[in-house]
Amino acid sequence: MTEVRVSSLRLGQLVAEGGEGRVFEVLSSPPATSARSVYKQLRCPRPLAEVTSLVAFPSLLASRSSPLAARALSSTAWPVSSVVGDDALMALGTVMPRAPEEFWLRHRDGTKRLATLSYLATDPERIAVAYGVLMPPPGAAERVALVYALARLLEAWQNEPPLPRVVHGDLSGKNVLWSLRPAPAVYVLDCDGASVSCGPDETGEDVPDGAGRRSRATTPNWDDPALPPGAPPGRASDRYMLGITFLRLVGAAHFPLQGPQRSAEHVNVDLELPRSWRKVPDLPVLWELCERALSLADVEGRPSPGEWVAELEHVLDVLSAPALGAAVREAQGDPRPGNGAARSVNRGEAKRLAAATAPVPDVTVRPVLRRRPPSTWQLINASGAAPLGGGGGAVGGGGAASAASWWVGRGAATGAPLTSRQVARRLLAAWGGAHRLAVGWARSPGRRADGLRRLAGILVLDLAAACVVFFIFAMLVSPWIGL
Repeated sequence: MTEVRVSSLRLGQLVAEGGEGRVFEVLSSPPATSARSVYKQLRCPRPLAEVTSLVAFPSLLASRSSPLAARALSSTAWPVSSVVGDDALMALGTVMPRAPEEFWLRHRDGTKRLATLSYLATDPERIAVAYGVLMPPPGAAERVALVYALARLLEAWQNEPPLPRVVHGDLSGKNVLWSLRPAPAVYVLDCDGASVSCGPDETGEDVPDGAGRRSRATTPNWDDPALPPGAPPGRASDRYMLGITFLRLVGAAHFPLQGPQRSAEHVNVDLELPRSWRKVPDLPVLWELCERALSLADVEGRPSPGEWVAELEHVLDVLSAPALGAAVREAQGDPRPGNGAARSVNRGEAKRLAAATAPVPDVTVRPVLRRRPPSTWQLINASGAAPLGGGGGAVGGGGAASAASWWVGRGAATGAPLTSRQVARRLLAAWGGAHRLAVGWARSPGRRADGLRRLAGILVLDLAAACVVFFIFAMLVSPWIGL
């Protein structure tokens, strides 16, 4: 059933509200509609033909490629029906499936929230303290697998004619959900605002990217800075959002790039990775994909989702996590071997081609291995953090408690005072940590000036401390030598 009347829907509570409409829970609906559904009521009704093409996309894609259709349907809240009122030619909204349970998180206070990408684009320790939910650490293979799942979805969307093609246009932190159980997966919302192109136009010419599409509301700091205000997004815009999603998910940071990109001719991006990546071999193809995806100088040269899929499979292999890639493919209903394995990618050849490719003139992405200092967020975490998707309580609290007691020692819980040996050990650890941090910054691209300044200050303090120690030693020894 592609059309339902609004009078046949029994609506429940308001679930969400945005710039384009309001989303209501559907308590009962015609039998052909999914049992767990929501109704998005558009603020401005749209011509029924536009919505009908959206609803027809899954069946059209399935008739030509069932694996791609399974991949797309498993990862999207795609409209299943258009909703009409008295005017049968205008769509008042759409009925869409509700996000499955695995794409919800339970906070410490018991409330449930959609697991949006904003959780992963923030310091994990801050999320643990604020909401009691544990996030995978920066650089974790699970984070790479989530980007891999999104890249595979875009690969199913961005086909070549005669297969239908989809442009979402707002793959933002609020519209992309994620889950790690039972497998890494993404779930894209707001698909009723997407555009579907079914191939060449009536003249036989392929429809240009972005032509004939309507403009849509975009999320600040997730939008494509190459688009003029009000311009309709194209496939290149979704490819930009895929590149910035990789940075924010793998780096667990916000990376506010759009402002600097609009105001500067060249932008340097330092992607901070954990020390565990020091054993990872060089990945020039991956960093070249990031630079091309974010480039404003060569928008048409942004890498296709298929290029991301092949390279991310290689990254998962390097991280000793090929099983995560297989789990992603199985969860998307497409358990065939990965694209990288099927194409027998020659990594040496790929590395040579990446080195020979002319760098984009406006973006440079550098991986930076950095030793993070102890987080002050841990020092205020009095209660425990819950595991992914779980409730509050004391689960995971041991790690935070041990981090909070780094200085005060084991006697903190009982109120016992520190011994002289404990104080000395902690002072020595703080001294060594400050030196390691300064040396690490001095050796890191983009932080060398800060590191040298910090190192100079530490050396001045070392000299002053040495003078004080020598003076005290001289005062103690001088009576014994007759001075």
